Amino acid sequence: MRFTSFITLLFTSSLLSAATSIISYDAGVTPTAGTTGAADPTSQGWAFLGGGNDYASGRDSTIGGWRITDGTTAAAAFYQQVITTGQATDLNNNGWVATWNNTLNHDAVSAVGGGVDNYYNSTRQTNNQIWLSIGSNGYLLTHGVDSNGDFTLSDGTNTFTITTANNQMSEELGAGAPLVNQYVTYTLSYDAGLSQATLTDSLGGNHGVIANSGALPGGDRFIWGATSGAGQGSTTWNSLDLSVVPEPSALMLASFSLTLLLRRRR
Repeated sequence: MRFTSFITLLFTSSLLSAATSIISYDAGVTPTAGTTGAADPTSQGWAFLGGGNDYASGRDSTIGGWRITDGTTAAAAFYQQVITTGQATDLNNNGWVATWNNTLNHDAVSAVGGGVDNYYNSTRQTNNQIWLSIGSNGYLLTHGVDSNGDFTLSDGTNTFTITTANNQMSEELGAGAPLVNQYVTYTLSYDAGLSQATLTDSLGGNHGVIANSGALPGGDRFIWGATSGAGQGSTTWNSLDLSVVPEPSALMLASFSLTLLLRRRR
């Protein structure tokens, strides 16, 4: 009986941790310096929006991911996928987990002629964003850097320090390039019972509850890149994912079925 209970608990726990991916991007390469061949997001269902400027672009990098650059205050460069009404209902009712892996770039590489602009700092690296709108819940997280070149992340209310080693920004051109000082994986987890999302990162940062901006304009969608015209930014992205957690009823049914099966076999 104890063995049956243990197996049932183990199985249920594994189901709880198993979420179903509904939207994702995978560069298909390792996030390391000197690595090329990242997949174009449009080949995985993402729509590219923006452009209109030499520096506003998305393309393969030499540092293991898909590079997005917006080097002007008059353009944007980002990718999006629409979240359907049914998906939004499942996400808000059951909970969800969003993860992304990226690094911030010190140099802005032109899409025309290969020019480079090494001007990024804490006052200009301002619109690298994750934009997640699901029904009445909206999360707008902005990547940036401080005066030391360390990564920060803002939820519109609080600014969190991500790295502390100084000069963590990546670079593709210039002396010693291509250089990657730090890729970071971020995890945003929404608890449907508490109606709130919490943020952690792969460096051990536990940032707590993230500010909810409410319904964002443009409907339910998942956006990443340099998303605002009123700023600049350059990032390289290796992977992203939005997953819905299993429905509680499905978990209970699976657990009950396994218990009956184990008892029958005993």
